[in-house]
Amino acid sequence: MIQVTSKIVSNRRMTGNFWRVVLDAPRISSKVKPGQFIHVKIGGENGPLFRRPFSVFRRVPLKEGHFGIEIVYKVIGTGTRVMTGLRRGDALDIIGPLGHGFELDRSKSAQVVVAGGTGAACLFLLSEKISKAGLPLKVLLGAESKASVLLKKEYTALKAEVMVSTDDGTDGFHGFVTQMLEKAFDEGKISTDCVVYSSGPEPMLKALASICKTNHIPGQISVERHMMCGMGACLACVCKVDPSHLSQKRDLGSSHIQSISGKEFGYALVCKDGPVFGIDEVIFDD
Repeated sequence: MIQVTSKIVSNRRMTGNFWRVVLDAPRISSKVKPGQFIHVKIGGENGPLFRRPFSVFRRVPLKEGHFGIEIVYKVIGTGTRVMTGLRRGDALDIIGPLGHGFELDRSKSAQVVVAGGTGAACLFLLSEKISKAGLPLKVLLGAESKASVLLKKEYTALKAEVMVSTDDGTDGFHGFVTQMLEKAFDEGKISTDCVVYSSGPEPMLKALASICKTNHIPGQISVERHMMCGMGACLACVCKVDPSHLSQKRDLGSSHIQSISGKEFGYALVCKDGPVFGIDEVIFDD
């Protein structure tokens, strides 16, 4: 974990309420792993009290041998509204890279990425890694409408097969991205002998978990929570987990995961134990 003062290289609108910002942060760029995030103090002393978490979209070459990082954000509250006013040369206090990221699963030849909204940014570094490994990559991008489909051009440049769904049917498949995935399985366009990686709204992840369970598909998901400290101190970002699945993959003694006596569930901290979990590790409430 590194705390740095980073300069804004660029900050521009993508489409609608979606923006992308490039930060001169070479030390973080050299260490970040797919699925990890940064915690940003916005607006200095007069800005919002708590930091905001953002997934690292990609590393960006700024000059020879010097890299920055890029993040994608949606304007949804005070912090992100303040961010739209940042200009080249402005400084941000950043902590990162933080959290447990994605791990490339080579047990299956087919690699499937399922993204909802800004979840597309969270999954790009992983998709780059999959592409460089020479593994077949299918990317499913879900959005509300054609105007809010994110990063299709960047994913296509990875030589991935990109499929798009929109809630209103203005681009690609008419429906949710999880419905498009089920249809692709049914029609044989995507083999169920695959591994799935996903990031997006929780209802999407819950639906995806059900699909993976039915088809016996392993997967990893990035869980979103409000994070105050980002370092496991404030306990604000808990999510419900299944200890029986976690114990098969993690050293629980070195984690923040707590079991509940007499219950078949426990709690994990998204900022430290996640944000990436096995799809069978997270319990989604009805």
